[in-house]
Amino acid sequence: MRRILGLILGAALAATWPGRHNALAEQQVSLSDRIAALIEPQARADLFSGAVLVQRGDRVVFQQAYGFASREPRIRNAVQTRFGIGSITKPMTDAVVAGLVARHRIDPQAPVENYIPGFPRGPAGGKPTIDQLLKHTAGVPHRVTTEEEETKPFRPADIVGRVKARGLLFEPGSRELYSSAGYTSLARVVEIVTGRPFGDVLIDDVFRPARMTSAVSEARPRGMRRLALPCVLRAGKTGPVAEAAPYKDLRFLAGAGSAYAAPSDLVGFVRKVREGGFGEELRNWATAGEKDKWRGWYGRINGYEASLDLLPGQDLVLVMESNLQSAANWQLRRRIQDLLLGRSVVPVPLPPARAAGFEPPADVVGLYGERSDPVEVALRDGELQRDENQIYPIAGEKYYIPVSGFTMVFRRRDGKVDAIVTTFADGNERVLPRLAGP
Repeated sequence: MRRILGLILGAALAATWPGRHNALAEQQVSLSDRIAALIEPQARADLFSGAVLVQRGDRVVFQQAYGFASREPRIRNAVQTRFGIGSITKPMTDAVVAGLVARHRIDPQAPVENYIPGFPRGPAGGKPTIDQLLKHTAGVPHRVTTEEEETKPFRPADIVGRVKARGLLFEPGSRELYSSAGYTSLARVVEIVTGRPFGDVLIDDVFRPARMTSAVSEARPRGMRRLALPCVLRAGKTGPVAEAAPYKDLRFLAGAGSAYAAPSDLVGFVRKVREGGFGEELRNWATAGEKDKWRGWYGRINGYEASLDLLPGQDLVLVMESNLQSAANWQLRRRIQDLLLGRSVVPVPLPPARAAGFEPPADVVGLYGERSDPVEVALRDGELQRDENQIYPIAGEKYYIPVSGFTMVFRRRDGKVDAIVTTFADGNERVLPRLAGP
């Protein structure tokens, strides 16, 4: 069936350019088959579940869905299925704000407190601005909710209330800290300025102009049609296994990670961005760059992963959406990008087998990294977790992280664990020191 679909697609493309049809058909079938050959082993191993769309201009190069939108009952993903797109919601919020700036409804240099009375100031009294919220330099914490609270139908005003209670982590403009709560604060500014719910503004100012006909924001996911339910990889007895992600109501991420969309919706968004429909700053970002240099957006939330990549010099767009948080997502993304640039690639490796435990879990439980945004290692239901993601022991007295594909060790000094050392795919390492005390 895959070969037949590829031949049909190649023939259709050849008919578009008479005189060059044989070479184009051969090239297109080869590319389509090579993309499929990368993805299918990961899908069969239940390591990838989602949809992939490659488009050059108005021409679809590759489009296919894999895995299940629902495992009980078993409903397969389709190319029209909606997935959570996580932080790809943020550039859509950028587009909303850019439109209000163009209409002189928002001043990007104005203090946030001009729109939200009582918005916190920095430790030295500095006033964060709208532009600093957009650039993640305002000092707003990344998250201001607990896991339990994230099942509730929060509004932007609720998140702003928690930002006020927490305060800013540093003086506005003095450093950068990625902040979803900062973007939900922007959503609240939009509500105050327009007098309308943020989700309604997003529909009118972004979804409709970009012809994102399946895109939804701030909806109760349990009642959504054509929705892929999220899953995560857990540490099984022999290696990673896919399980349902815990329920979350993503309205706590309004403006930051609350949108759901099909792959074609994201193509519509980037096309409108490149046309200049959402402001010059976004347009310049999406049209500049070197011929072989990919640029794009990425989002991850509670079992969903999504990426929207473009190659401006070749008018190429690659969309990958997944309802299974897995290392296969970035591994496939990188290889498909290389294929589209004509580079050779190797298959994605399968995860390592689980080994016997080699150190007491109690020795490694704790907080690591920066106190303002620490990494937590905890023991839950008999399994070690790094933040919300399970890890498991492998050969060489290391641990494997199924959602990222990276490995890690707990470094010991004088017999006590003093840091996490994470090794990335390129061999680089990152050291997170253990934090002392509560």
